[in-house]
Amino acid sequence: MPEVKQSYYANGKLLLTGEYFVLRGSKALALPLQYGQQMDILEGRPGVLRWKAFGKEGLWFACDLKLPDLKIVASSDSEKALNLQKALTTALKMNPHVELNGGLEIHTKIDFHNQWGMGSSSTMIANLAAWAKVDPFKLNEEIFNGSGFDIACASADGPIFYQINKKPEPVDLDYPFLDALYFVYSGAKKSTRSEVRSFLKKETLSPAQLDEMNSISEQFSRADSLSDFQQLMVAHETLVSKLLDLPTVKSAYFSDFDGEIKSLGAWGGDFYLAATAIDKERVLQYFAGKGLQVVFPWKSLVLNNR
Repeated sequence: MPEVKQSYYANGKLLLTGEYFVLRGSKALALPLQYGQQMDILEGRPGVLRWKAFGKEGLWFACDLKLPDLKIVASSDSEKALNLQKALTTALKMNPHVELNGGLEIHTKIDFHNQWGMGSSSTMIANLAAWAKVDPFKLNEEIFNGSGFDIACASADGPIFYQINKKPEPVDLDYPFLDALYFVYSGAKKSTRSEVRSFLKKETLSPAQLDEMNSISEQFSRADSLSDFQQLMVAHETLVSKLLDLPTVKSAYFSDFDGEIKSLGAWGGDFYLAATAIDKERVLQYFAGKGLQVVFPWKSLVLNNR
């Protein structure tokens, strides 16, 4: 194995409040995670950039690109190879002084399951931007056209308020009821890129709707009891379900749950947030009965290094 010359690391992410609304400029609460992605730069074969992506199950993607034009020579997945080529080409256009003499081997490793939607793409973009010494938000905008909250989470040391084109603000979410909060994997990863594209094409928001979401996000940051937090979850779900003309997650799938549930990020995909006074064992039993086995208590998932 060649010697590692440089290493980079980016945090994964979840969006607590403001899904969809954040794309139109509302304030959102975003959560960096204790899981993320590392990228190692190694010396490689002359004239070739070899990319190897590893996950919890081992190698899941590999691609060879010819230097310096980044022509795809071989890959294990043509679509992923084209996306990687676009990301690399864009980064190198933003900084044409990146050193590409000889050859390169780049290894990435995510420590979460790819299908969980914790940010395999955003962490890659953040690490790539750090290596190429370019603005990660601009690189992300060129490639994904998302809000950028996930890029902000990549380098955050704890929860943040996020708004497009504004500096992220650290926020203390050390709730006294943290033991009552759980993140549940829905079993259905949503394509963030397609969800964003669809929303931006068809949805517009009034100033009143944006103000309402801003207020809810602010109130989430100040909630000091489980009951207040649960009421805010209901208000948030109601607002987003009206916007999308879809039923709330709880009414659609978990009407018998003793607590409240809200969707996170893309509606109905990736993770749900559950807030309940019942004990952990009963929580796990309930979701197992729904076929949902991946459940994280808040403290085991959300990064807070402040």
